[in-house]
Amino acid sequence: MSSVKKFLWTVLALVFLGLSWLWEALAPIVQAIVDLLPLRRFKEWVNRQLERLPAHVMLLVFLIPLGLSEGIKIVSFVAFAHGRIFPGALIYIFAEIVRFGVAAYVWKACREKLLTIAWVAKLHEWLLIVHDWAHRQTAPIKDWIRNALLEAGLVGDKAGLWLRLKALWRYSRRKTAM
Repeated sequence: MSSVKKFLWTVLALVFLGLSWLWEALAPIVQAIVDLLPLRRFKEWVNRQLERLPAHVMLLVFLIPLGLSEGIKIVSFVAFAHGRIFPGALIYIFAEIVRFGVAAYVWKACREKLLTIAWVAKLHEWLLIVHDWAHRQTAPIKDWIRNALLEAGLVGDKAGLWLRLKALWRYSRRKTAM
């Protein structure tokens, strides 16, 4: 495989793992926010309504996070149009976090029923295979970083981010000079 093609596949794997991490990290955060809301009866009602829905109708529930994020993105585009680039970018990022977080929460709430739909189950299985592939694809990078940090004695909580980045920089310069 050519080096450019391998690089592009590795970048794709890193993006996939980043999105996967975001999905897994945001679901508990959204759950904690929902738990903080003092609307116990409303939340119970929503959960009862979700349980009553047929599996195919539950797919429509995934439009809720999309609608929320698109509404927030309109505000970000207005900020962009008025030349407010930084606030617009922050609002846009917030919209994406809301979308991922609420979608992860909805998936967690509806997962069992959704997996009874054949194509959803196949898609889920395929995504798990892609997730494993992405881990295998990025394993050499992880090993390289681990070796650089081991060589610099910065494994564990011994150093902060700045020292680790300096160690990676030095390690890469030594490896390319050889």
